[in-house]
Amino acid sequence: MRLSGFNLNQLIGLEALLAEGNVTRAAKRAHLSQSAMSAVLSQLRLHFDDALLVRSGRGMVLTPFARSLIAPMNELLSQAQSFAALRPYADSETIDREVTIVASEFVLQTCVGPGIIASTREVPGLRFDLLPLSEDSGKLLRNGEVDLLLAGQSLDVGMPPKAELFSEGFVCLSCAERGPPQGQLTRQAFLERRHVVVKYIQHQMTHDDEEVLRREGLIRKRQITVWSYSLVPYVLCGTEMIATLPERAAHQISRRWPVQIHPFPFGHDPVRVFAYWHASRDTDAVIERFLARLS
Repeated sequence: MRLSGFNLNQLIGLEALLAEGNVTRAAKRAHLSQSAMSAVLSQLRLHFDDALLVRSGRGMVLTPFARSLIAPMNELLSQAQSFAALRPYADSETIDREVTIVASEFVLQTCVGPGIIASTREVPGLRFDLLPLSEDSGKLLRNGEVDLLLAGQSLDVGMPPKAELFSEGFVCLSCAERGPPQGQLTRQAFLERRHVVVKYIQHQMTHDDEEVLRREGLIRKRQITVWSYSLVPYVLCGTEMIATLPERAAHQISRRWPVQIHPFPFGHDPVRVFAYWHASRDTDAVIERFLARLS
C-alpha cells in the first residue's frame, strides 16, 4: 500500500535502519536478508531524496534528515501498535459510541432504563438514542439503520428474533377503591367491566391478551384506548374500569398509584419479549454487553 507515494510496507525497514544505523543489524532486526534490507534502503533514499545512511570509516552514520525522522517514526509506530491492539469493547475508557434503540414503551420502562444506567456507569463514552416503535421500525432494522429493536412477540418485524429478553404473564389492574375486591375478578366480572386498553401502534399490533379473548370468541368492553402503559393509572384510578397489562408494567404502576393487581382470569401463553438486530451487528461486542445488562 502506498500513501503519498510511500510504500507502507517499508515502515519496519525504516524503523530498523534508524534504530541500528547499520544495514546488517537492521536486516536482522527486521527479519530480512541483508540484500533485501539494502533494497529497502535504496527505495527509501529515492523516496526521501536523502542518503539516510552514509559511510563513515568502517561504519555508517545517520544523516541529519534521518535523525529528524526518529521521533515521528517512533510516534507513528506507537500509534500503529495501539491501533492493532484495538478490540471491540476492549477498553471501556476509550469507547465513544452512540447506540440507537427502537423499543416499546413497556420494554423501555421495565428493563432498558436500568440497562442504560448500568452501561453508562461502566462505559461513560456510550450514548443512547431511544426511538419509539412505529410502522417503519421493521424497515429501519432490516436496513441496518438502528442497532437494536426490542419488542414483544406481537410486533411483526419481518425477520426472526435474535434473542429472547424475558417472558411473563398478564395481570389485571383496577382502582384500589372502586375496583373488584381481591380474588373476585372472575371471567364474568372481567367481561362485565369496562376496560382501559393500551394500543401503541395503530393498525399494526394486536396485543396477546386480546388474542386470548378472540380465541374464546369473547370481546371486552373497550371504554378508553391509550398509547402508553404509563397513562393507564391516570384514566383508571377513581373508576370501576380494569386494564390488562404485563406483570412488570402493572407492578411498576402499583408502586406509585392506589391500584390493586388481579390475576388475569383466562389461560394464556407467556408474553415473550425479543431482541432483534441486523446481521452486521452479530459480532458487535458493545451490543452483546449491553444486552447482558438487561433483565
